[in-house]
Amino acid sequence: MKSAVFFERDGIVNQYQVGQSRPMPPTSLEEFKINPEIVPLISRLRSLDLMIFITTHQPQVATGKLDRRELDRMHLIMHKQIHIDDTLICPHEMSDPCPCAKPNVGLFKELEHQYRIDMDHSYVVSDKWQDAAAAQLLGCVSLMLESPWVGTGHRDYLMSSLKEIGDKICFLHRNQTAMMVG
Repeated sequence: MKSAVFFERDGIVNQYQVGQSRPMPPTSLEEFKINPEIVPLISRLRSLDLMIFITTHQPQVATGKLDRRELDRMHLIMHKQIHIDDTLICPHEMSDPCPCAKPNVGLFKELEHQYRIDMDHSYVVSDKWQDAAAAQLLGCVSLMLESPWVGTGHRDYLMSSLKEIGDKICFLHRNQTAMMVG
């Protein structure tokens, strides 16, 4: 079984639209900008033989504010710029009862089963409380980037930069690997 890092897309892998008082994910290819800090972070995590996944809730697909083909084009660009093993989306509206909208764990469970992921030795990186809640249910370590949307619920680590998050994952993963070998 392999260890993995699950990244929230909006606010971590790509940037929010500028000038919004709440997180506004991109709805067009022109608005989709990769966070420049994510490329070296993922390369660093790959060097530790960690699998890399993106999980994202995109309710704008269900409401018609985001065309599914446009979303697919954004993800194609993302995959060309960043070495990612897979990306899973929840396209449902917030009011729809579905197992994949975070904090539900459906997206994570699908990846766990498909790729044989060891969730007890995996990590969730986000700036939203929903991901921290899902990580807790899954037994993953949650590393949260400080933001107005991180909430006050349980999270394992709250950090001020993606570099700090990368340092912490490297430290934790190396110690886990050493303990499993030793």
